[in-house]
Amino acid sequence: MIKYFQSRYCIRIPLKSTNTLMYNSLSGAFAILDKQDMALFETIEEGRYLDATDQEVKQMELGGFIRREQVDELTHLEQQYKAHRFDPNTMILTIAPTLACNFGCDYCFQGIDKAKDTMSREVQDAIVALVERAAPNIRHLHVAWYGGEPLVRLKIIEALSDRFIELCAQRGIKYDAMIVTNGYQLTRDVALSLHTRRVGGVQITLDGPAEHHDVRRVLLSGKGTYRAIIDNVKTWIDEVPLSVSVRVNIDERNRNDIHKLIDDMEQDGLAGKKNLKMYFAPVEAITTGCHSIADVTMGKLRYGQLETELYQHGYEVGLTALPYPPRFRGICSAVRPKGLVITPNGDLHKCWDTVSFPKQKVGTIFDVEALNEDERVLEWLRWTPFTNQTCRNCKILPNCTGSCAYKFIHHTDTRGEAAVLPCPSWKYNIKERLVHRAEKMGFITAEDYDPADIQTDPNELCTTVLDAGGNDLPSAMKALYQPA
Repeated sequence: MIKYFQSRYCIRIPLKSTNTLMYNSLSGAFAILDKQDMALFETIEEGRYLDATDQEVKQMELGGFIRREQVDELTHLEQQYKAHRFDPNTMILTIAPTLACNFGCDYCFQGIDKAKDTMSREVQDAIVALVERAAPNIRHLHVAWYGGEPLVRLKIIEALSDRFIELCAQRGIKYDAMIVTNGYQLTRDVALSLHTRRVGGVQITLDGPAEHHDVRRVLLSGKGTYRAIIDNVKTWIDEVPLSVSVRVNIDERNRNDIHKLIDDMEQDGLAGKKNLKMYFAPVEAITTGCHSIADVTMGKLRYGQLETELYQHGYEVGLTALPYPPRFRGICSAVRPKGLVITPNGDLHKCWDTVSFPKQKVGTIFDVEALNEDERVLEWLRWTPFTNQTCRNCKILPNCTGSCAYKFIHHTDTRGEAAVLPCPSWKYNIKERLVHRAEKMGFITAEDYDPADIQTDPNELCTTVLDAGGNDLPSAMKALYQPA
C-alpha cells in the first residue's frame, strides 16, 4: 500500500450529472471523472493509503490527478522549467533591421516618435560573427524579425537570412524564423521571398473590422490600411506555406466589434485555412511610450470573459483553433541565456518591449562578452516565478510560469490593471475554455453543464498557500491583486 494525495494542480469543473471535468496543469491531462473516480479523489485530500496496482488508482496517477506522498510536485515542475528555459542548444535572436514604421498606432508601446536608423553592414557582420562564435555549442538558431516595421528594410532581412542559412547548413544547425509585421507590404512576392528564407510564421495585426482598424492602425499619412492587408494575404495564403497568426488587439474602444471582424474575415474567404488562425490580446499600457491609453485598457476579468466568446465564435467559422492551456508561457527569449534582441545600431536588449528605450539596453553587439557580467542581464536571468509566493502557489503555474518577466523587472513602467498584473487571460477563463474544448470534441454537450457553474473564479486558483516563503509582489501588483 502506498500513501497518495491529491495533486495541487487539479482544476475541477462540475457537470450536471455526477461526472466532473478535471484538468491537471502539471501533467496536461484532461478527463471526465465519474462518481466513483471522484469519490476516490475526495477521500485522499488529507492522504490515504491505496493499492498502487488497482486499475482506478493507476489511471488517476497516470493522469497526474493524484500523487504519491514522496512526490514534490513544485520541485518537479521547477526542474522541468529550468531544463526548458536554460536549454544550451538553442539561440534565439530578435533582430530589428529598423525601428522606423510606416504606421502610427496610438497604443504602440514603442511610442510614436521612433528612431529612423537602418542597420548598417557593420552591425550585420557583428551579428553573423556572434552566431559563428556560438555555432559549436548550439543545435538550433531561431530568428524573429522585428521592428518598427521590419518589411520596410526587406533587403536586410534577405541578406542576413541568406548568411544565416549558409552558416547553419555548414555547421549542421537547424535554422528557422518568424516575422512580426503590420502586413501592409506583405505582398505575394514578399511572402515568397520570406518563405524561401525559412520564415515559417508571420504575425499580422488587425484591430477589428475596417471601420475600427482604419482609425487605430493607420499609415503615417492617416490613410487606412485594413483593405490593403486583407488583399495582400488573399493573394498568397493558398499558395505560400507561411503560417499566419492574426493578432487582434482589444481595448474598450473596439471590444464590441471584434465579432464583426470575425464575420468579415469569413466573408473575405479567409476562414477554414490550415495556415491562418486568429488570436486575441488585450491592449496594455506596458511602457512609458503608451501610458496615454491606460484609461481605455480592459480589466483582466472583463477581457477574459470577452475572449471566451471570441474564441467560441472564431472556432465556429474556422478562424480559431480549439483552446488548450499552454505550457511554460513565461519562458520567452528574454529569460533565456542565449536570447537577445538586437536593434539597428547594435544595441542589445533582453526584451523587445524595451527596444525604443536606449537607457534599458543591456549591452552592444560589439562587446557581447561584457554581457556575462552586466547586472541588467543578470537581473533577467535571475528572475523566476518560483521565488514569488503568489506564483508558486498558483494552480496554473505550469501553464503561466510568471507569464511576463518584463512586468516584474520593469513594474514601475506599467499602468492599468491589464499591464500591471502579469496573469494571463487563462486565469480568468480557463474553465469556460476547457468546457468549450470538451464540447466541440464531443465528450460533453451543452446540456451537460450549467454556464453559471463553470465560470472561472481567479481567486480559486491561487488563494491556498501550500508553500510559505518566497518574495512578495511588487507594490503596484499587490495593490491590484486582491484574492478573496
